[in-house]
Amino acid sequence: MKKNLHFVLALTLGLATTVSAQDWSVDSRTRVNSAELGTEKAQVNENLTRIGVAFGNENVGVVFSSDFATTLGSDFSAPNFEFNDGLTFVHEAYVHSNVMDFAHVKAGRMALNFGSGRVLGSNDWNLNGNTWDGALVGINNDFGDLHFGYASASYEDEGLYALEGTQMFVNFAKSMDAMSINATYVQSTESETDYEDAEVTAMGLDASYEMANGATLTFGYYTAETSGFEDNSEMDLTTLGVHYPVNEGLSVHAGYDMYGEEGFYLASGSFGDGLGSGMAYSSFDFEGTDVSFGGTYSMGNFDLGATMHNIKSEDDVVDYSVMDVSLAYTLSDNSSIRVNYATNDMLEDMDMDVSQTWITLHVGF
Repeated sequence: MKKNLHFVLALTLGLATTVSAQDWSVDSRTRVNSAELGTEKAQVNENLTRIGVAFGNENVGVVFSSDFATTLGSDFSAPNFEFNDGLTFVHEAYVHSNVMDFAHVKAGRMALNFGSGRVLGSNDWNLNGNTWDGALVGINNDFGDLHFGYASASYEDEGLYALEGTQMFVNFAKSMDAMSINATYVQSTESETDYEDAEVTAMGLDASYEMANGATLTFGYYTAETSGFEDNSEMDLTTLGVHYPVNEGLSVHAGYDMYGEEGFYLASGSFGDGLGSGMAYSSFDFEGTDVSFGGTYSMGNFDLGATMHNIKSEDDVVDYSVMDVSLAYTLSDNSSIRVNYATNDMLEDMDMDVSQTWITLHVGF
């Protein structure tokens, strides 16, 4: 993987000398995880600063971004703050080119996101996100948008395990008047420290339909079959949703997620996005439902939102709620700031309060 990344970086720098810089961006995301147990408190502050630059135009170009992540925090047993050294790494580094207006090609390290992102997503709610080294080919025509590619990822002992994985993927999207569909298929092979040649086959289907009254209905079905791990599984998830614009500034939404007998979770996907600040629950072997409802209100440059999630397992062992509130302000056409606050009552029986606060700043040039 290191040799591949070195090649991509060299190619990126080479192309950068032939085109002019067009767009710079700086993203800063800080998440504060807080917990209170009686009179004791614990807090972890996570910060990610991402600097990106894009060269070229739609015909040929280069995209590069680098992350700097730090963690500052304490726990109940160690109330004094401890600082973890910052980690700097390449988030994305890829080249892209338009091939005679018939296809678009990307090669290098890139974040992939198709449909809802449940099967293959960038997972930007956490600090690291998902990126892959590989190639992506997109074909756009009147019939639909087709993307396919091959990618690999490698994580060398980040404290949990060493993981190497490769995957082939295909995505098809089409819009038809009031209806749109997106289908994703992923075939991946993973090699961990304890397992070899573990395979994951995953599929996802997203669909939406805009009704005459302005309401938009959404449907999603996702399934994944794993083999070669200690616990093989057949996971599935069905989602239903509706979004309705009450007036020019106010809109409401509701959702109903049904997890199958063995739950649904893919490391390649975006998990937690539905809970805004990432106040997510483990869906490993979680059979149950997530019923959500909320709304957003726009007033000039301000956007205010609130969503309530009611999470309950089939056996009633898990039964709690999550409240997520957000406030966003648009500074300019390419700059904004957003604050998310989420809290849950999952550990109410232990007299423990848990909350998360996100502060996201985006500045573009």
